[in-house]
Amino acid sequence: MVEKKMDETKTDETTTQPVDTHDSATTAPKKPKAFLNSINHFRGIAIIFIVMAHCYRPAGWEIETFADKAWFNLMMNGTVFFVFISGFLFHHVFYHRWDYKKYMKNKTKFVFLPYLLLSLPWIVWHLTVGTDPMMHKEMADISGPAAAASWYVITGRTLTAYWYIPMGMMLFALSPWVMQLIKKQQVLYYAIPMLLIAIMVHRPISNLNAIQSLVYFLPVYLLGVWGSAHRDKLFPFIDKYWLAMLLTGIALALIQAQFFGAGTLNKEPFEMTVPDLMLPQKILLTLVILAILNKFEHISIAPLQKLAEVSFAIYFIHPWITTPWWMIYDSPDLFGLANQGNIFTTLLVTLAVVAISYLIAIIIKKLLSKRSRYLIGW
Repeated sequence: MVEKKMDETKTDETTTQPVDTHDSATTAPKKPKAFLNSINHFRGIAIIFIVMAHCYRPAGWEIETFADKAWFNLMMNGTVFFVFISGFLFHHVFYHRWDYKKYMKNKTKFVFLPYLLLSLPWIVWHLTVGTDPMMHKEMADISGPAAAASWYVITGRTLTAYWYIPMGMMLFALSPWVMQLIKKQQVLYYAIPMLLIAIMVHRPISNLNAIQSLVYFLPVYLLGVWGSAHRDKLFPFIDKYWLAMLLTGIALALIQAQFFGAGTLNKEPFEMTVPDLMLPQKILLTLVILAILNKFEHISIAPLQKLAEVSFAIYFIHPWITTPWWMIYDSPDLFGLANQGNIFTTLLVTLAVVAISYLIAIIIKKLLSKRSRYLIGW
């Protein structure tokens, strides 16, 4: 795709929100921003990783061998990709056209409202005929319906992956502070020490603690912001060292598989344990993917462009496909593949779930037109 100017049909961050074209009188003069094929392609890749993390169980993949653990470590925590892209596009799109009130209004309408609407049926289910013991009683010892419903909204525990929205809304709310860091050129001064803290804090148990998730992902967001602000430095660097970063990332996945196990090592925030090797691994892979995609900046890859366009709708829809069979039937083994799966069956199931989610999003878009944004964010 030939470079073109960002307009209201394009998206901000990792969502399908309209780009805000309002110029505040207090911001720098508006400067046209080129459409980046590489970042948009990356968004398409990122949503595949997000969905893949929720498909290994129905794909029958039991993580047992060293090779399984290594592949699993490379596959999981794709949220890092999403958050880095979000930070990158925050600077790329909004820095010269900043209006906090309008920004948060859009996030509330097109991110938080779909989250509430799609969570509501499952909150009702959890409070009535849900799992035994009911999740809110088992995890939080909450019995009152109002308190339990609030707990589901605050934690995002209604469906797999919905934990991201409570954390994301806090991240959006911090945008004025991020703006100040950009203007004072202090983004990296905060990102690096916060990254070291995140490596020790880890992701929260069952992703229930949105504040801990924010502490974990905020430095990644800031690195994305810095990457956009300093593209002239970042892209030559990663173009030169991408192979070394790739090998280092793979080495971290292998070391984790050998000594620390597989997947994210979720824990309480102040519990002292081993460092989280997956976070630096995913940051390195983020830069590697960005370096490779940047080599093809002049090419528009249609499937990835389409996935990027519908990425947040896929995010909202896919848990309706991946979650219910093990919540309702107490088994993730939908296809009878238990102990027979691997990374390849996981990829196949992932592509099927992505395709189904995409088709559902298209149908909803056809039925509701522009109003679909209030339901699925697109």
